[in-house]
Amino acid sequence: MTPGARVAAQIEILEAILLGVPAEKALTNWARGNRFAGSKDRAALRDLVFQALRCRRSACAWPVAQSARAWAIGALRANGADPNEFFNAIGHAPAALTAEDVAPPPSERDLLDLQDWVIELLTQHYGVDRTAEIGGVLRHRAPITLRANLQKTTRKQLQAELAKAEIETSLNPASDTALTVVSNPRRAVLQPCFEQGWFELQDAASQAVADAVAVNGRVLDYCAGGGGKSLALAARSGSKIFAHDISTARMSEIAPRAARGGHDIEVISPSDLAAGAKFDTVVCDLPCSGSGAWRRSPESKWSLTPGDLEAFVRLQRDIIAKAITHLAPNGHLALITCSIFATENQGQRQFVQDSFSELTFCSTAQYLPNAMQDGLYLVIFKKDV
Repeated sequence: MTPGARVAAQIEILEAILLGVPAEKALTNWARGNRFAGSKDRAALRDLVFQALRCRRSACAWPVAQSARAWAIGALRANGADPNEFFNAIGHAPAALTAEDVAPPPSERDLLDLQDWVIELLTQHYGVDRTAEIGGVLRHRAPITLRANLQKTTRKQLQAELAKAEIETSLNPASDTALTVVSNPRRAVLQPCFEQGWFELQDAASQAVADAVAVNGRVLDYCAGGGGKSLALAARSGSKIFAHDISTARMSEIAPRAARGGHDIEVISPSDLAAGAKFDTVVCDLPCSGSGAWRRSPESKWSLTPGDLEAFVRLQRDIIAKAITHLAPNGHLALITCSIFATENQGQRQFVQDSFSELTFCSTAQYLPNAMQDGLYLVIFKKDV
């Protein structure tokens, strides 16, 4: 497909999104109906669609898009491209631009590519300049980062092995296991060393958070999901990790991933986690707004409401209270979110301090989204009795 044809396909998909079809489903539907498109075309099209979503406001498509065509034009302009190079009616490219395609330039506020209420919340906590930095980062694609499995390799050895397949990586300073992929990222999981368990895909800040959790005694990953934190903890320590989640289905990939990496991870379903079971470390990667990782799921940046945020805060507090019941005396509780909202982070730290006198604050860390990592928050408490 030519660049113009890809933009034409992008417009088709954006039209479906404007009708309420989720982006992933819209991309899948388009691919099924256009079998001629190769893997490179599908990947490029995905990038175009997701970048349009990330920059929806600066593309003059928020809160309402004039049309999918106008959205695509605005997204190109927002990212410094000349739409005339793609809208030229050559081959399968969209029709050339007309006077009706001219839109007013975005304001400085529009260039933050955030909802107004989100801007206000972030500004209250971080200030104007830092909020602008965060908004600017979230307008662009997130880095692809690998976590070297120290049970099987070293970061340098993994880097050299990937280089044989022309997969260039750079050392990520967030963690001594993190490698950020610089070129040919989609080749990484196709390499034999991936099947041999040398690495997993994991954001650098997520790796840093796992590094900061001391693995002592029995460890419970209470909100394990797909097992990313469990795997990282097991790889770092060589210890057995217990993985639990309210959804058994979400944990379906933990066993094969653990086998590939050579880790001892026991999956515990909700019905099998005894009420009196105690652990020396309880890790809670809490469900949250995901605001620190909006580059990876940009639709959420526009769909989140203040009411949704309040609901996440309530849910988190319910989970925290339940997780604490599994904490052994002198045990540690690690709370994690991939959020940049103070209500989900510092606010929850204060909630624990106010509500659970048996817990003592130990440490905290805030990772803001940047070119090398997503935004995450970590706070650790110790149970005194």
